[in-house]
Amino acid sequence: MNADEFRATLETDLAWRQEEIAFFKNQLNYISDNNKNRYRKSLVLILYSHLEGYIKLSLQTYIQYINSLGLTRNMVKVGLKTASMNREFNAYDNSDRKCNVFRRELPNDSRLHKFFRRVDFVSQYEEFVEQSLEIDDGIVNTESNLWYIVLQKNLYKLGLPIDLFEEYESDIDALVNRRNSITHGNFRSGISQEEFQRWETSTIDVLSGVTRLLYDYARNERYKKTD
Repeated sequence: MNADEFRATLETDLAWRQEEIAFFKNQLNYISDNNKNRYRKSLVLILYSHLEGYIKLSLQTYIQYINSLGLTRNMVKVGLKTASMNREFNAYDNSDRKCNVFRRELPNDSRLHKFFRRVDFVSQYEEFVEQSLEIDDGIVNTESNLWYIVLQKNLYKLGLPIDLFEEYESDIDALVNRRNSITHGNFRSGISQEEFQRWETSTIDVLSGVTRLLYDYARNERYKKTD
């Protein structure tokens, strides 16, 4: 997969989501004015599902693209390098002396275990970073509630700018909050046209922005470290 094929994959997925949102929104033309606000509650659920679904898929597709390039860890920026070393960090946190990442036996004195493991990690670091870059796409976690801070966390994990969608923070959080209220049966009122339109516009802007961001990083190799 090259950068243009990567972009095409994202745009294909984004297109059907936009078409589905438009389809259900167009059904408002066949609903009486008295029920339009009530119907928009279902549109909120659809809109949110595509926000979370596309963010998760696009970031995982980006990971798959990066993994396909045959890079080593020392070729990429520190965020991606760190993401690819999840196995090593988990092994470091685990004091099991039989760990197959840290091969040396720990000393008998348990008080030295933590420091010894640090020494072992540092001594093997150069070996770690020379290994092939392979990121588990499970690192992307929308937590079933894609608040703005959760979006930021996922971008940060992949070495992507976290403030790019700052202007949409309040709309993203308001959409998640309203979706939760509807899902949990706590919101009886309907959704006004103005309210839904604002959330729809912000959502589409964020999804399109993520697409442009990931393509820019892929095409211009912004994932690589700069010396």
